[in-house]
Amino acid sequence: MTTISAKIDNNDKSLFEGICNSIGLNVSTAITAFVKATIRENGIPFALKAADDPYIYSEENMKYLRQGIAQIEAGNGKTHELMENK
Repeated sequence: MTTISAKIDNNDKSLFEGICNSIGLNVSTAITAFVKATIRENGIPFALKAADDPYIYSEENMKYLRQGIAQIEAGNGKTHELMENK
């Protein structure tokens, strides 16, 4: 047996311990389960992905997009010539 040490936020540790306790595990057992699952899957046993771009889905941007769509649907869209970068 060996020891793994990791630094995490105090609040995260408390929340993690609470979740582990609520399902009948201690932290060491939960981490061991994660390690075993990682070995079994030959990779992280859950999907990892970057968060969605918060600007794209911001309410301000969505409102702007909805207004543009409404203008196009009402026949008030404008076409523009493409401009070359120089």
